[in-house]
Amino acid sequence: MKKWQHYSKYLDTGDWHSHTKYTDGRNTVMEMCRQAEKNGLKLIAFTEHVRRSLSYNFDSLLKDASNARKKFPELKILVGCEAKVLDPEGSLDVSDEILKKCDIVLGTFHSFPASEKKDLENALRNMLRNPALDIWTHPITLFQKCPLCEKDACEMIKLCIKNNVLVENNIRPRYRFPKLIEACRRMDVKMVTGSDAHGVEDLRILNQD
Repeated sequence: MKKWQHYSKYLDTGDWHSHTKYTDGRNTVMEMCRQAEKNGLKLIAFTEHVRRSLSYNFDSLLKDASNARKKFPELKILVGCEAKVLDPEGSLDVSDEILKKCDIVLGTFHSFPASEKKDLENALRNMLRNPALDIWTHPITLFQKCPLCEKDACEMIKLCIKNNVLVENNIRPRYRFPKLIEACRRMDVKMVTGSDAHGVEDLRILNQD
């Protein structure tokens, strides 16, 4: 069972991708939760950037989220991570210790050491098969590096279905990918909305996407 399934009733009413001052965000956990509540959200996920060696204290982030849950009992508050793919084997740049502490795990392509199409395709396939992965976040970053034909893209979508991986509809302007989202809807893929918020002003406003 994937971790996201514990929160499946919030698939349509949450913001599943946000950042705070712990990494490159501008606001605290408490400030983000306050805004999330104002925006009508039922769930917010703090998915900080991670590496196998962290530059911040993940336990402090967990503590801040725990305190926020007491102040905002009607808001489901998750702590997770956004981990980049490292190699064609689909390895994620996150330690096993941090994975165990995450409520949700996002996988993505940012910097990637290989540029060959076959390596990128293999990396994506293997990432989607990773049992720790919950959400394929901003898929456009992979397609920018590795343009896939419609047949190949459909194969990747089918892998999401087979491996119970959610596809993120990232509403940040630079990461919007309407063509893929439309294909996912046609193929009945489970999706979530993520703002990739780096500040309170970026958070999703429910029903105003």
